[in-house]
Amino acid sequence: MSEPAAGHGRRREVLTGVVGDPEQLRAERRTERRRSNWQSMVISMLVVLGAVAVVLLLVPRTNSVVQPPVDVARGAVAAAEQVDFTPSVPTGLPSDWRATSVRTTRSTAGVLTWHAGYQTSSDQYAAVEQGQDAPAEWVRAQTNRAPTAGTVDLVGRTWTRYVRTDKVQNSLVSTSGGVTTVVTGTAGFDELGQLAQSLRPLP
Repeated sequence: MSEPAAGHGRRREVLTGVVGDPEQLRAERRTERRRSNWQSMVISMLVVLGAVAVVLLLVPRTNSVVQPPVDVARGAVAAAEQVDFTPSVPTGLPSDWRATSVRTTRSTAGVLTWHAGYQTSSDQYAAVEQGQDAPAEWVRAQTNRAPTAGTVDLVGRTWTRYVRTDKVQNSLVSTSGGVTTVVTGTAGFDELGQLAQSLRPLP
């Protein structure tokens, strides 16, 4: 029996070593594909985040929405056609006071109520509420059931002070000619006094 030519056995061994284990090669390819997919995903996320950052930088953002001032005088004219009294209109308020609401509504105890609301110089809220022949129940509702805290004289009228400390609401209340006026809000009594002194009957 003839022996294989010299060197043939070693050649097969070398070739086998170069080719390697097919299962191992397939596992390595799978690992490389997973690594490549993961890297592609990270790159895609970075691209998306970069695009979002650019949009956020370029698009102007509004920190607050300021509504235009309402026309209190026009609201008072409309209210005069509904209520049985002449509504009082704030006049001569500081320029940085801003009217925010005006309306006539049927309120507590069925009282038809004229309302005008403002944002004050100190960014607090102050409002005027007026009603004809308003009972004590209506006053309690407008002052948020606050206890009384003395009186103060403004523009020739005596106003009763109400203070609700747990909910931060101050109020001034006065009745004249059957019409009860409540000046109320989160503003302090200095600004509420300004609003009370600015009230004039609608011409």
